[in-house]
Amino acid sequence: MTFEKNRGQWWGRVIPGIIAVIVGLAFLFLPKITLVIFLWIFGVFMVVTGIILISHAWSRSPGSKYRKLNFIEGGFNIIIGAIAILAPGLTSLIAIYLVAAFAIISGILQILEGFFISPRERTLVGSSRGLLIVAGIWALLIGIILALFPAGGILALMWLIGIFLVVLGIINILWGMRVRKSMRA
Repeated sequence: MTFEKNRGQWWGRVIPGIIAVIVGLAFLFLPKITLVIFLWIFGVFMVVTGIILISHAWSRSPGSKYRKLNFIEGGFNIIIGAIAILAPGLTSLIAIYLVAAFAIISGILQILEGFFISPRERTLVGSSRGLLIVAGIWALLIGIILALFPAGGILALMWLIGIFLVVLGIINILWGMRVRKSMRA
């Protein structure tokens, strides 16, 4: 029923699919330029969001419960946005280090949990001791590698995004062409 209903809108899948493939190829073959542009867009988004939050805070009455929080959040958004726009390399480096820190801390905690639970006990998600320890070691290694080689981590992330967008784009193009073909039948 949905397929029949949307037959005339085949281009609504093909055009975004083509854009996704082009952007995905840019992530794969021009990762530095694509990353800078992405961070600039992110920066502008954060600055605009910050301005909106601050203007919203001004519109609240002075005794309002969330007024100070809106000012703080808006100011924080503007600062983060400005850093992303003015220093995209620093922003991407900080992001990789945050991911590395998360992976290291998560890995250590998983390893400890694997050692401290009893052999027959299962965790919330059903992992056994051995799996927790292996997953923790894996996360710890990834975190250490990212911390030691942040540029490689950024490049790997750009490639993953690029591959995802290319595959998503191809799927959308094929789906749109299938819908168009069914219109002729």
